[in-house]
Amino acid sequence: MNNKILGVFFVLLSILIVSVTAVVYETAQQTVTQTIKNVATLVLNSPVLGDIEEGATKSYTKADVAALGDAISITTYKANVYLHLNSDVDSLSTYYTTYNITVKFATVPGGSSHTVGEAAANITLLSPDPAGIGLDVAGSWTFDFEITTTANSGSSDQATTVTIVATAENS
Repeated sequence: MNNKILGVFFVLLSILIVSVTAVVYETAQQTVTQTIKNVATLVLNSPVLGDIEEGATKSYTKADVAALGDAISITTYKANVYLHLNSDVDSLSTYYTTYNITVKFATVPGGSSHTVGEAAANITLLSPDPAGIGLDVAGSWTFDFEITTTANSGSSDQATTVTIVATAENS
C-alpha cells in the first residue's frame, strides 16, 4: 500500500512538474513606440542695459540696445503654440521701483491675427510671469523688448540680472 501511494505521489509530482514547466516557457513580449514631435525652436538674446544712477528712470528700445530687437525668436511647426515667459523680475523690488518689460511682436507669419508692433505681454515687478502668448499659425516669430526701469537709492553699486525662461507648448 505504501508503494502504491508512493507511486501515485511520483506520478502526480511529474504531472505537476510538466505543468509548471509549461507555464514558465509561455512568455510574450510587447513593444510600444512613440515619437515626440518638436513643436518649436527657441533662440534668446541676452541684452546688457548698462548703468543707471539711483533714483533715475531709463527707457530702452532696440534703437538704444540692439539686442532688445528680436530678443526672442521662435519657429513653430504647428498652429496654436503657446509661448510662456517666466521671470524673476519680482526679486528686484529691493533695487527698483519700476522694472517693466513690454514684449512686442516684431515678426509675424502670414495669416496670423497678430500684427507687428502689437504688445504680446508685459513683465513687471508685480506680474513677473505673464499669461501665455498664443501663436496662432505655424512659422517664424520674433519679439522685441522695450524696458523701463527706475532705480531705488542704494549705499553702493549693485549689479542686477533678470532671468526670463521661455518655453513653448502646443495647446
